[in-house]
Amino acid sequence: MNEAFRKKIINKIISEIPLHIKPVDFLSATLDIAKESAYRRLRGEMAFTFEEIVKLSQKLEFSIDELAGNKSFNMIGLNLQINKDPQHAFLLKIQKLTKYVDNQMNSRGSTITMALNYLPVIFCLHFEELFRFYYYTWMHRKYKELPKLYYSDIIISDELQRLCAELDMKVRSQKKITFILDMNVFKSPLREVYYFYKLGLISDSELEGIRKSFHDLIDDIEIIVRTGEANPGTEHYYYLSEFNLDGNSTYLKWDDNIISSFNFHQFNTIIISNPEICDAHHEWLESLKRYSVLITQSNEIVQEEYFDRQRECIENIKFGNF
Repeated sequence: MNEAFRKKIINKIISEIPLHIKPVDFLSATLDIAKESAYRRLRGEMAFTFEEIVKLSQKLEFSIDELAGNKSFNMIGLNLQINKDPQHAFLLKIQKLTKYVDNQMNSRGSTITMALNYLPVIFCLHFEELFRFYYYTWMHRKYKELPKLYYSDIIISDELQRLCAELDMKVRSQKKITFILDMNVFKSPLREVYYFYKLGLISDSELEGIRKSFHDLIDDIEIIVRTGEANPGTEHYYYLSEFNLDGNSTYLKWDDNIISSFNFHQFNTIIISNPEICDAHHEWLESLKRYSVLITQSNEIVQEEYFDRQRECIENIKFGNF
């Protein structure tokens, strides 16, 4: 293995390891090697074996083909979490998302555009009961061996709380983000809340806490829409699409990197880094704006009507009248 390629592998691995984890500790635990052996690999004194690179690519979710510089390969990755421990799997997803956000913050300039027909996790981070419900739906789908999983069974670990607070702060500090919202983006999670409430898995008092968190979210977005800022110095633009959106998708561009992601089943995503496909996706997102209404610092009547409708739906959460 030549020195340049060895450095490329080392840099890629280090760049993908979550920031709060020391690379030597990660390699030692993942590859089941001594710390001294891990240090030697990081210093380039010992090459990674092919089996080790495969194992790390699976753990850190990067493409070996991309690493090898195969430009003819249309890089498409399925980010489908198959970890048998759903709690750990969720934690890994938050860590991965945080890393993408860090890339944007540390870049010379970035573009983030999101088209949403379902409430994404980044909207829930600031609101305890909304995030808890998001986590609950994940656990409910993953813990198949449990006959019933009650909302009261869900406990957010200290580590997950810390990561969420950190991620929320970073998302709110992003210089520029564009959100294109389906008119019904808030209705799907409201229907899910009603479904679990109707099954008796969410109590009346818990439902009230979720209802209040939804109102807090709407109030928060309304403030951002009116001011144009999530934090001072940021620019967060909100559009309301006149068309129904098929799913959540995100276009990311920073420095010399470009990624399009398409979400299904919450965190599970198809990630594409082929420039031609990403450019086509970006062009589609830009075209959506022509069929959408910009409500950030404009169209006050549309703003008021939209937020009033959302609050009306939230108030009907107990009866499923959306």
